[in-house]
Amino acid sequence: MQEDKINTDIKTKAFAENDRNVLLHVEKLTKQFGRTEVLKGITLDIYKGDVVCIIGPSGSGKSTFLRCLNRIEEPSSGSIIFDGEDICQKNVDIDKHRQRMGMVFQQFNLFPHMNVIKNLTLAPVKLQGKSEEEAHEYAEQLLKRVGLADRAEFYPSQLSGGQQQRIAIVRALCMKPDVMLFDEPTSALDPEMVGEVLSVMSDLAKTDMSMVVVTHEMGFAKEVANRVVFLDRGEFIEENRPDEFFSNPVSPRLKSFLGKVLK
Repeated sequence: MQEDKINTDIKTKAFAENDRNVLLHVEKLTKQFGRTEVLKGITLDIYKGDVVCIIGPSGSGKSTFLRCLNRIEEPSSGSIIFDGEDICQKNVDIDKHRQRMGMVFQQFNLFPHMNVIKNLTLAPVKLQGKSEEEAHEYAEQLLKRVGLADRAEFYPSQLSGGQQQRIAIVRALCMKPDVMLFDEPTSALDPEMVGEVLSVMSDLAKTDMSMVVVTHEMGFAKEVANRVVFLDRGEFIEENRPDEFFSNPVSPRLKSFLGKVLK
């Protein structure tokens, strides 16, 4: 495995030569569950406006890495610098930082006893001190943007899976985050609903929203990401721009993986 590993320091330096600001800097991040080392010293920079897709086999640590970024999972060691502050430090107000990191999960996690508009306005009002009117107006703008303006008074049980996931994306956007984290957002959807969610994410990427996406959707990674990272057995093996990543993989492990998933 070590001989296949691309030198992360060299890659990070190459990408850092552009003039964009680093939004997230992950340095030597590890995560252990008991004696099992799930993440093995990961280093990665996320720049403002990046759309970074993380792909890899099941059980490789992709979701764990994403959940460590906002400390839903507590890293075992390493640092995560978010807009200049190491959020792995114990004295950090992580709830404050989480408000600036939108998170979309595999499951939709909407409050079933609240209608759509209440699901969307609850956090901005309670956590950010927005007025009901201001939060309601912004939520309606976002609903219109994702084609669900007519579903504001519906309850989650009245919506399809694709609609619920679009609402989950809007809920995260209602907090006006600096970065969006997507944890395999289409994996729980029926095949015909996948496209409507990916379309919303593609449109979001065009607004220069910074996004980190764990996904099995290779077409999305090819078309929307500006960088793709391959994670295997807790290590970043290869990182490149989509055209090079998919057409000219370097490591034998990535070549093998793509040979199976792109058939």
